[in-house]
Amino acid sequence: MVDVAKEKYQHLMTEIQELEDAIEGLEKKKDKTEDIKAQIVKLQEELAHKRNELARISDGCGTPHSL
Repeated sequence: MVDVAKEKYQHLMTEIQELEDAIEGLEKKKDKTEDIKAQIVKLQEELAHKRNELARISDGCGTPHSL
């Protein structure tokens, strides 16, 4: 059971890193079209969701984030 949780945790961390890299790449573009700005917002929302999920599952390991 612990291995499944660890795999989920690592998978989320990888997804978060990929989202952060994608956002950074889009933000570095000099000519940001409305489409690129919309993509950045969408990725930021997805990133926030993934970070919340990571915080939720990691709350079972150590001090909860909600305290």
